[in-house]
Amino acid sequence: MMENKEFMRYATIIDIIKEMKKREYKIGRTALVKLIYLLQENLNVPVGYDFSLYTYGPFAKEILDDLDYLSYLDAVKTEVADGRYNILPGENSVIDYIDNEAKTFIEENKEKISDIVEKFGSLPAKSLELITTIHFVVNDYKENNIDFMEKDIARLIHEIKPYFSEDEVLENIDKLKQNGLIDIITQ
Repeated sequence: MMENKEFMRYATIIDIIKEMKKREYKIGRTALVKLIYLLQENLNVPVGYDFSLYTYGPFAKEILDDLDYLSYLDAVKTEVADGRYNILPGENSVIDYIDNEAKTFIEENKEKISDIVEKFGSLPAKSLELITTIHFVVNDYKENNIDFMEKDIARLIHEIKPYFSEDEVLENIDKLKQNGLIDIITQ
């Protein structure tokens, strides 16, 4: 049976939210987008979103559309406390139906979803923004055969996002290399 692409996306969102809740991490919309980006673009889980670089790093509007739809169905609910969002699993019957519709896809990717949440779920949205922006830029340069060094990436990201210093970007590039998330030419 070929699983429906929308149900695969919905089930991925729900599974990330359930993994976050299990670990007692809070997740807002920005963090959700970044975790899905890492899942799709780094671990090659074919969730089917089309990311482009946006104000807060890689972004796919469809994720928020899907999240709104899941909220409408009561598959997820959002709490707001002190101006911070926390997305939580919603009605079990709806979640069970969606999970069943994407059962094979989720079974095949459950470990990767768990890994992404384990590695990055506790990070604040701003850290996820920087990590995913570095990842996006490095991959974009590689795909377009643009020669670069780490300091070029640091300079570019600092220009786009002046609230991240070049040193901070370089430190994060090192962390990403150590974790096998990116591989780039040395300085």
